[in-house]
Amino acid sequence: MRNESRMGYRMVNRPAPILMILLMLLYLAPAQPLEWQPELLQSREWWRLITGHLVHLSGRHLMLNVAGLITLWMLYPCFLSLRDTALATVFIAVGISLGLLLLQPDLPGYRGFSGCLHGLAAMLAIRGLGHERILSVGVLVLVPGKLAMEAVGVGLADTARLIGGPVIWQAHVLGFSAGVVLAGLHWFKSQTPRQSSPE
Repeated sequence: MRNESRMGYRMVNRPAPILMILLMLLYLAPAQPLEWQPELLQSREWWRLITGHLVHLSGRHLMLNVAGLITLWMLYPCFLSLRDTALATVFIAVGISLGLLLLQPDLPGYRGFSGCLHGLAAMLAIRGLGHERILSVGVLVLVPGKLAMEAVGVGLADTARLIGGPVIWQAHVLGFSAGVVLAGLHWFKSQTPRQSSPE
């Protein structure tokens, strides 16, 4: 069902479940050829910049991220258009991947959608400040608070046992930052007057 948000964006509610289905389908595929690896630039396996964020360490890892996506969809039921969701996911994934190459060059590999999830949360919250102010301010306070706790190690060991591998909290920070940048770029574009073509 289509609807028009009070911010003037044309939004649909289908991309979130489509993204969930994609993540679940890719869980059935071999993850090793798709995961992020630090030598992806030298090996020219560019797809890993994106696909590493669409595969997971375990079924519980996948379910945690699907649950996070459902939560985000419930908070922002209009979500984004399919095009905006795809572009945002690619932008955030590439941003995280490049950030990990710079900040975590010794990281042997990375899998998981959680960084992108943090980025989508940041972008939706910032874009929602105009019509869901209390909700969006809450998200923009709670998520950085969670990131700060992860940065000092709170809860990481328990989550690592649950998902079957280490929690790369830097990916969460990079994802959130990429979402903020993307929301800022969208705001800047919306403030730039369009030039009418000469007749």
